Amino acid sequence: MLVFERFAVPGRIGPVSCGFQPGRLTCLLGPNGSGKSSLLAGAAGLLSGEGGVSLDGRRLERYELAELARRRAMLGQQQTMPLGLRGFELLALGAEPIGGVTEAVCLAIADLTEPLGLSGLFERTVSSLSGGEQQRLMIAKAMIQVSPSVNDQARLLLLDEPLASLDWQHQLSVLRVLQQLSRQGLAVAVSIHDINLACHYGDELWCLKQGQLVARGGPEVITSVLIEQVFGVRTRLLEQDGSQVFMPLD
Repeated sequence: MLVFERFAVPGRIGPVSCGFQPGRLTCLLGPNGSGKSSLLAGAAGLLSGEGGVSLDGRRLERYELAELARRRAMLGQQQTMPLGLRGFELLALGAEPIGGVTEAVCLAIADLTEPLGLSGLFERTVSSLSGGEQQRLMIAKAMIQVSPSVNDQARLLLLDEPLASLDWQHQLSVLRVLQQLSRQGLAVAVSIHDINLACHYGDELWCLKQGQLVARGGPEVITSVLIEQVFGVRTRLLEQDGSQVFMPLD
């Protein structure tokens, strides 16, 4: 379990005192600049601040970097892309913190190949791929690092706006795989801009505004009133076949 203990970065986020739960997919919502990226970076141990952040009851700063890499994986918005590598070589980097490419890692990659549409990307150089194709590889790389099937120390998967450059088909596929990983015991946290997708797939939703956590709970905490307060957009809640969708009003 990842716990924030009055974690704050002045002018950016907090204080926040709650946590990402194992077995649950947490979706972070909020306008640009609301603190989602800072919260995820703090959870990964990549951003220091006031208060503290603990993983399995131990402060992140007390972990050696190699040990922390076996416990959590983080995909940020801005990634250095090793353009000279081929797709399978990029995926292999995700296995480096857990002992390199093994048969189990190959099986984990195979499990991700169809849902993430990777089959045509393995032999191509990363520089020849579209932005969405590169993003799918980077998502898979992070998933491999903390896949419970190959890493029994894995606890946490953090992704900052992973759906931003993906088409609708692959957005849905990524969210389904994240659900599956959470059901295997990982705590999974993802920042996302699509409120309806967050409500549909998220077990828990955190809504941030100007660095403050203004709502937290199941999908029922997201209301038209909250959306207008946080995003400045008026919406109507529609129900169809047992599902609910927020539609913006003209």
